[in-house]
Amino acid sequence: MKNYRFTLILLLATLVTACNDSFLEKYPLDKINDASFWKTASDVEMYANQFYINLKDPNYIWTKDNVTDNQGPGAREVYVWNEYTVPATDGGWGKADWLGIRSCNYALDHIPNMPKSAALSTAEGEIRFFKAFLYFIKVKRYGDVPWLETALTTESAELFAARDSRKTVIANMLKDLDFAIANLPEKSATDRLTKFAALAFKADVCLYEGTFRKYHKLGDHESLLKEAVTAAELIMNSKQFSLYSTGKPNDDYFDLFVQYELKGNPEGIMVQRFLPDKRMHNNVRQLGEPRTGYTKDFVESYLCTDGLPISISPLYKGDATFGTEFTNRDPRMKQSVYQADRVYRIYENGSKEFKPMPEFDNNYAPTSYYILKGYSPYERDRQQLQTIVDDFIFRYAEVLLNYAEAQAELGLATQEVLDKSINLLRGRVGMPGLKLEVGFTDPAWPNWEIPVTPLINEIRRERRLELSAEGKRWDDIVRWKAGKLLDNVKTYTGAKDPVTKANRILYPGFTRKWNDKLYLFPLPTQEIALNAKLTQNPGW
Repeated sequence: MKNYRFTLILLLATLVTACNDSFLEKYPLDKINDASFWKTASDVEMYANQFYINLKDPNYIWTKDNVTDNQGPGAREVYVWNEYTVPATDGGWGKADWLGIRSCNYALDHIPNMPKSAALSTAEGEIRFFKAFLYFIKVKRYGDVPWLETALTTESAELFAARDSRKTVIANMLKDLDFAIANLPEKSATDRLTKFAALAFKADVCLYEGTFRKYHKLGDHESLLKEAVTAAELIMNSKQFSLYSTGKPNDDYFDLFVQYELKGNPEGIMVQRFLPDKRMHNNVRQLGEPRTGYTKDFVESYLCTDGLPISISPLYKGDATFGTEFTNRDPRMKQSVYQADRVYRIYENGSKEFKPMPEFDNNYAPTSYYILKGYSPYERDRQQLQTIVDDFIFRYAEVLLNYAEAQAELGLATQEVLDKSINLLRGRVGMPGLKLEVGFTDPAWPNWEIPVTPLINEIRRERRLELSAEGKRWDDIVRWKAGKLLDNVKTYTGAKDPVTKANRILYPGFTRKWNDKLYLFPLPTQEIALNAKLTQNPGW
């Protein structure tokens, strides 16, 4: 028996120490690993799922406009009041902030070793789209950033390289986007990326970078503006999209942003959908107590129904009382800014609540100009994290705005261009069309640092109003080199207070002064200390 036990132990020891290499190299059967995963296009598609949440945060998107002339929050935003402290670490440059780009590169490192197929090219198109999408965030924040082709390791020399120029990064982004456009399908039954979503994003990128280079005097802007036009035209000429309209100019714009199902909506190039008990959000509840509101500067930008600005229109009734401001104005004003004759809440028993206006409350709307756009009055939508109102990721209206602006910046705008872009937006709400020669001078046009034509002034006005509370205004201010607009006291002023008979100043005793360094964020000091080739952005 002793000999038997000894022999058994010896045999087991031999198996453990002398077994072949293939046995030792087997991977756990219950876990995904590189050896077993990168086999099919479905693997890459599954891997791409992780990036979709980056397309748009379903919660609090309107808060992005708190740093602009459109909205005035209850507390001063540190960054645009020039009180931002250069961070020691992270600040948008930390390990976690680069993880998405590294994850894209990790997939792109493996795809060349997989069997080629059309399905694989489509999946690769998604990865390349997301890499460009994540890089665009970096370029807008920092300007020059390192362009990384592969997933780095702790030993990679690129960790200690200098930043690449924004021109190099944008050029590489556009190559990835062009690959995506060529390989993504025109439609997706499962709400994934499409060719037209990639085209819409390309138009965004090219307009942003083209105008940034033009107004910040970096050069090489015309080719980008032409690419913005081409991308927009491909979407427009496809005839697959149009503006949502039921022929109700006083309702359609508001209704567009409170729908429970946007799938199939003609304006939705790409939407994000929400379903009961599966994916819900908190937007409506938070819009009920947003701690911010539109500014006096913003509400004054709405035209009167005759197509003229309030500075010269005989239809303007003044702002002596809150309600009169809305009289004879662009119908989008009443569909974007709350006023007392609109239902504020509809309870489950059918009873209705109207909010008396004006109302100044830092927990609600400090300016008294409540953000109505996207706010559903139904009580069921105000329950915490129970909202299923859908949202847009890429909206056809923005494509039309991008197209009109790029054409105008190139000096190629015609009446035909306006009629198939800006005037479609105005037509939805029954407003007079924009004429190529404009036909008036508005003494209240913004005091741009770099003057623009009357036509560009009106295209910018249209963009400001149509895209309000969609988180777009800061990007516009930056690319137009228009930060000094924030020095205007009306950008932190609210409605007229019936007690004092004066407009409510949000931050008494403070005066805002723009600093050009704010066009780009600073790099964290620790990153510069670790990499001698990194330099700080100007002014920081």
